[in-house]
Amino acid sequence: MKALAFHFGLSDILEKVEKRGRWTVAELEKAVSRISEKLGKWFRSSWDAANYLHVCGFHEAKLDAESVKERVSDAEKMVSEAEKVVHGK
Repeated sequence: MKALAFHFGLSDILEKVEKRGRWTVAELEKAVSRISEKLGKWFRSSWDAANYLHVCGFHEAKLDAESVKERVSDAEKMVSEAEKVVHGK
């Protein structure tokens, strides 16, 4: 998300992050929204799956292996497509 925010020049978001010294969920969500406008609705869905994995799977440890497996491909697609965009492939 952060690399795409830099790539797409989301300066208003990046300025807030720079001023605060860290990313918050609010800035990440704004970046997701703006990036989704450029890459498509699938990006929002992939972010939602990845964020759910992070919060419920990692922080709260509430997901079993099957629940994780159901969402991993969405997160992988987001990372793979982000790499293509950032690296110009």
